[in-house]
Amino acid sequence: MNSVLGRRGGLLAGVAVVSLALASPGWAQPQGPVRVDIPQADAASALQSYARQTGVQIFAPAEVLRGVVTRRVQGEYTAEKALALMLEGSGLAASSKDGGKTVTLAPAAASAASAGNEAVGQLDEVVVTANKREENVRKVAGSVTAMTGKQLDQLGAQSFADYLTRTPGVQFNAAMPGLSTVTIRGVSTTTSIDVGQAATGVYLNDIPLTEPFNSAGIPDIDTFDVERVEVLRGPQGTLFGSATLGGAVNYIAAKARPDAFAARVEASTFATASSGRLGYTAKAMVNLPVITDKLAVRVVGTYRETPGYLDNVGVGRKDSNAIDVTGGRLMVEWRPTDRISVSGLSLYSKTHNDDAFWGQPALGELKRSTKLLEPFRSDARINSLRADVDLDFATLTVSGAHTRKTTLNLTDFSAVFGPVFRGLAPPIPLTTARHADGDMFEARLTSKGGGPIEWLVGASHNHIETDLPSGAGFTGAGALTERLFAGAFGAGVGALAAPNDRFTDYKLHVDGVEKALFGEATWRFAPSWRLTAGTRYFDTELENDTVQSGLFTLFSTGQLVSRSHAKSHEDGFTPKVSLTYEPDAEHMYYALVSRGYRFGGPNAIPQSSLYPSPASFGSDSLINYEIGARTAWLDRTLLLDATVYYIDWQDIQLLRVRGDNLAYADNVGGARNIGVDLAATWRPTSHFDLISSVGYLDAKLKDAVDDGSSVTPAGTILPGASRWRAASTAIYRWDGPFKPTTSASYRYVSSAPSDLGGAIRQGGYGVLDLRASGQFGGARIEGFVENVGDRRGVTVAETSRTGVRQYYVRPRTIGLRVTYDF
Repeated sequence: MNSVLGRRGGLLAGVAVVSLALASPGWAQPQGPVRVDIPQADAASALQSYARQTGVQIFAPAEVLRGVVTRRVQGEYTAEKALALMLEGSGLAASSKDGGKTVTLAPAAASAASAGNEAVGQLDEVVVTANKREENVRKVAGSVTAMTGKQLDQLGAQSFADYLTRTPGVQFNAAMPGLSTVTIRGVSTTTSIDVGQAATGVYLNDIPLTEPFNSAGIPDIDTFDVERVEVLRGPQGTLFGSATLGGAVNYIAAKARPDAFAARVEASTFATASSGRLGYTAKAMVNLPVITDKLAVRVVGTYRETPGYLDNVGVGRKDSNAIDVTGGRLMVEWRPTDRISVSGLSLYSKTHNDDAFWGQPALGELKRSTKLLEPFRSDARINSLRADVDLDFATLTVSGAHTRKTTLNLTDFSAVFGPVFRGLAPPIPLTTARHADGDMFEARLTSKGGGPIEWLVGASHNHIETDLPSGAGFTGAGALTERLFAGAFGAGVGALAAPNDRFTDYKLHVDGVEKALFGEATWRFAPSWRLTAGTRYFDTELENDTVQSGLFTLFSTGQLVSRSHAKSHEDGFTPKVSLTYEPDAEHMYYALVSRGYRFGGPNAIPQSSLYPSPASFGSDSLINYEIGARTAWLDRTLLLDATVYYIDWQDIQLLRVRGDNLAYADNVGGARNIGVDLAATWRPTSHFDLISSVGYLDAKLKDAVDDGSSVTPAGTILPGASRWRAASTAIYRWDGPFKPTTSASYRYVSSAPSDLGGAIRQGGYGVLDLRASGQFGGARIEGFVENVGDRRGVTVAETSRTGVRQYYVRPRTIGLRVTYDF
């Protein structure tokens, strides 16, 4: 017996076509393109959600829908196209006899017999908010890569390293999890953590996760149940503010949905070469409509336990760099009226590493040696609230957030401090903590689309306070200080210079405020042309208080305690102008000029007469010149994109290391970065996808750098600026009851210097990953092999008093993952 599903009374409304794997006669369109947002869910629930958004009936036998899960669809489509995307891979097809007003679903095999041939599947369209308004990613006049939750799932992605390494123009410097860095278009002068503000902004639902000074860690948010990740290449100073010199990474979490129940669980286990333990993950999501179409909550929990693969021979610990990551997220969506929506987000993320992630090649493969384990802990909490109000002429968006991040790490500084105590001290740890509390507020008005002029105006206020205490000591430090230095500084120096056996303490408090007014307008002055201009007026203040005490302060200043206070203020404009030409729906060409900036700040290290360094450094900024093309061919089964850019970077903040192995920043002149990014996505049939990208970069100093002892000449390549990056993923989907899918992914990064002088290098490797999966009832089972060749790719290299340190691509990892959708 047929079941009839539809709006409110049980009818399912929509327009259906044969799934993309099949051919079907076209239908007359009962309506133009509509915006839909339909979750991945069981067919009955998803079609009910679709019904409310489109308004056309669907008839389907109940047995046809049982056990079927449809795809997520979000964006602006004709009703026919939207349902086609939903049904892709579901085994369902559709037919209509009234131009699409009513549709009947049936198993795809029946339609296949009547169709007689295979259709080529058009590629998905993705809606992004790169310009703080919803728009098709391929209409954005700029370089934006958006990876949807489905695409991330196909890659088996969990963290930064799984997807940023595949994005054109992006370098992920994988070091300590939680303290790794992202470089876009070569805009960075270090592959480690910048002393000041980061050059790449990281955001969660537009909430900034970077600080005005030094990083308190970036939570590596698990991509489970993430709607999409947007990577914006090129400076984003106009709409996003500071810390976006190179670009920005914006996580968009999946919203709570008040129209349908949904749930998903995932579990995996895996083994890593050179490790003696198994790792595992456990993840779950549940979406609960509390009041249908009005109120819903969505709860997400994730846990990853990843075994180590480095042996610390100094402390006799195998697999010392094990890591645990725990995460949770609560989303609330309330729609009191058709014109108002309110969403809340609470996120928690915790990382715990047993030991550092660098190895020492001089000791042999995957070996390190310290006198102490070097654990690292990070904790992040984010709470935010956002309201969107339809005012007819525009949408008012008001959002606020509070962030709290803490990190704590212990570093073996025996090689640095040991000689001061003439080799008589036990192992000496340096303990470093970071605490950052931030409050962010933004309000903006966004015009409705469709007219000749679209505009956006807004204001924002960000206030972040950061504390960076550090210190070192050991049992008996006071007595040993008295014994060794009483002759030079007088009796009692041990108690004064090493109170409670802590011989050095450093406390830095930074108070940063960024206020801004911003706006942007687009004028469609001809059918195929649009001009966009915008600017941001920013006003930044940075105030810091420093207190340093102990034996090292006595050495460098002649005093037991040294205090300093500094305050800086800057303001200015960050303009953006673009010109776009769209001769038809399949081709778009643009030219763009944009500016980015970041804070200056204090150098958070003790001043020393033996090793002088500047007490502070200034801000830096750059201008990006870019032209690009976004084209679609062969009925949108082939997408070809190209971007060429030139970056003029002034007063660059350069990370330096002075003679006592402490890092500081200085402004040293300019650099220029020239690059090309190419990307292609090809779907010759609905069974096969090929996604490839290649990037070329030439990033060099424009001016020589003189540090007093040596000169780095103009033309020197910037650290981490690999000349070539490439990535490719091939996915094949078979027909059949188990819907088998296989994929192969390869990524390559060429060799690059890790420091400005080029004495040490990183990169110069390629990594191959393989995956295969099948559907068994409601469960999808996937096997995977990552780093098939077990390459020892160096992601970051550093120098230290104990020699070269290297961070590596994770060794070959083999695992099994099971996902179940309710």
